[in-house]
Order: sequence, then C-alpha cells, then structure tokens
Amino acid sequence: MATSGSTAVADRTVLERLLEAGITQDRAMHHLSDRWVRVDGEIITDPAHLAEPPVQVELRFNLLFDESGN
Repeated sequence: MATSGSTAVADRTVLERLLEAGITQDRAMHHLSDRWVRVDGEIITDPAHLAEPPVQVELRFNLLFDESGN
C-alpha cells in the first residue's frame, strides 16, 4: 500500500483495472491467460500485476501472432 501525504492509497492490480472497466472477472482472467492484456505495451498474464494509474491498460486481440506472442 502506498501513501499519499497522510492518506493511504491501495495499489490497484491489472485485474482490478479490468473489473473497473466493466469486464467480468471470468472474462478478464480469460484475456490474461490468452496474453491479450498489456500494461504500458508489455504483455501481462498475472492478474496481481500492479497497474496503478497513470499506466495504460489495454486489450489487444491478436488473431495472428508469432511464437513470441507479438
């Protein structure tokens, strides 16, 4: 937990950010396992990965990709 002055602020995870965006937990976990979630351009599969704003969380649905997942 980070602190801002005298107010404690909880660090938000990528899963929490996806849920805040209106994606169901089941769907968010599916997107993570399929490597469709990126945080500031980096593929993320761990739902507990920190994603506190202002980092950008996005979904990239890759129908065709190379072996590296790009």
